[in-house]
Amino acid sequence: MSGHIVVNGDVITVGEAEGLIRMICNDAKQIAGVFHNMERSLKFRANWPNEYVFADTQWKNFIEAARAMYADRLGNPKTTAADARKMHLAIVLYTMAEQGAEKDPRLQLAPNTQQFVGDPFENRKIADQFGKQSNSFAELALPEKRFH
Repeated sequence: MSGHIVVNGDVITVGEAEGLIRMICNDAKQIAGVFHNMERSLKFRANWPNEYVFADTQWKNFIEAARAMYADRLGNPKTTAADARKMHLAIVLYTMAEQGAEKDPRLQLAPNTQQFVGDPFENRKIADQFGKQSNSFAELALPEKRFH
């Protein structure tokens, strides 16, 4: 069966599998965008002024939040069977893709936590301890700064 993948007994096309992986990655990017728009420090803002650049480069920090969002929706009786199938397959496929790979050491950030929402007091402490200026490593991810 070339061009097909068996996932938990369900046969899907490689194209559908790719689309489902893209779906969970895009949802992680959406969550990263929400994170960006929360209470972030001035240093964070200096490092990441553009929400889209942040989301495009840091989305892997939010993959567990996307999985949790899918799990919540799978438990919701209002979720359609078609959507539930997609979310379940996306979770399984992403997990399959991670198997055998070295564990990703990135910190996973989850909505509805203080770390996700941000803290004005902590933001002031960051400014006092580390300043408000940008770090050069973050600037490298900004498109206008690349390869000049």
